[in-house]
Amino acid sequence: MDKEKVKPQVVKGMHDRMPEEMKRREKVIGIIKEVFERHGFLPIETPAIEYLEVLSGKNKYGEEEKLIYRFKDRKGRDAGLRFDFTVPLSRVIAMHPELTMPFKRYQIQPVWRGDAPQYGRFREFHQCDVDIVGAQSMLAEAEVLNITYEVFKTLGFKEFKIKINNRKILQSLCKYSGISPEFEFAVYRAMDKQERIGVDGVAEKLELNGVPQNISGKLLNLLEDCKTLKDLEQVIPNDEGIQELTLLFDYLKDFNVNRKLFSFDPWLARGLDYYTGPIFEVVVSRPKIGSLAGGGRFDDLIGVFLEKSIPAVGITIGFERMMIALKELDLMPKYKPSIRVLVAQFDEAHTSASISVAKKLRDLGVPTDIYTDFVKLSKQFKYADKQKIPYVIVVGPDEVSANKVTIKNMRTRSQQKMGMDKLTTWAQKIK
Repeated sequence: MDKEKVKPQVVKGMHDRMPEEMKRREKVIGIIKEVFERHGFLPIETPAIEYLEVLSGKNKYGEEEKLIYRFKDRKGRDAGLRFDFTVPLSRVIAMHPELTMPFKRYQIQPVWRGDAPQYGRFREFHQCDVDIVGAQSMLAEAEVLNITYEVFKTLGFKEFKIKINNRKILQSLCKYSGISPEFEFAVYRAMDKQERIGVDGVAEKLELNGVPQNISGKLLNLLEDCKTLKDLEQVIPNDEGIQELTLLFDYLKDFNVNRKLFSFDPWLARGLDYYTGPIFEVVVSRPKIGSLAGGGRFDDLIGVFLEKSIPAVGITIGFERMMIALKELDLMPKYKPSIRVLVAQFDEAHTSASISVAKKLRDLGVPTDIYTDFVKLSKQFKYADKQKIPYVIVVGPDEVSANKVTIKNMRTRSQQKMGMDKLTTWAQKIK
């Protein structure tokens, strides 16, 4: 009986990545890693799967918790796929008291969220995180934002904006407006959608969450009127959040971060519940894709796993959105095939000679492919063309007897015979 054919398909919101795309992704990741490490950050990795108790974090994470891919392991224990790196980082810090503080780490891996896929939003995607744990000073925020600025600048972005706010300021404004503490996180989540739904949409969401119109109206009017930190000082003088941002802005100037590319944004709230201080996002004017990076201070999150609070601040660069932006802005690194040489198969009788040449080139550090079937040379040349391999080496009976190889340049279609004694010099030139 015929077996039923399985339909090949990819889970919605996830992707196969073909070689040309992967080479570009690896190039961008390499640039990001270089910036991270140049600023003194070291890499870590954490498992894709965490126990659900870790991921849920005693309801510290807000709406993101609803997006966790959940399941039971073979022992019946509740587990899930990580949805960000901040939660696993907090667990790592709690489990490794021997770490030297401040601990500066970066992490680049995939995460998963059971979200509705749309433009710039996926169910499986890579994030690039940098965090500093154990530093209370605003210098830590400045370092994280300076790194982010350097990443975007190095990748060629010209028109991007780092938006900055402080949860302490928002708490003060909520208190001033008469919003009780139990509504604060609902306020932040509504504010976080302001750019998409407008001020009226925020007002509607606050009303649905039980915030009286006269109170929400007072808050929204403040947010509309107070465009700068100086404006806010007239409303909430001597506020700790304002003082922190004033110092942070001074540090960013010291780092020589372009003043035109960072600014105070009173509407910035960030949807996650665990932020305790400065918060920030990076946006571009085009494409209209939402924030490309975001983060903030989360001094209380690690305390979920310990009996004490440990200061921490970090930012996440959304890699998939960044790749979309790089492509649309024509900033994507050019694709350069890594394979430099194809060693062809003249026939089975001369396979040993072909293998010997391929091994020599590989030992010299030249990325070399060897054709693994016995077909006409014309078909092997077509293979090299499709793979964009610039050189093909043929070792047949004439070459073996003369201790030479034939090298074909696939761009110019010219070819030359070369003695084996000169192959090393040639290989160094074409690497």
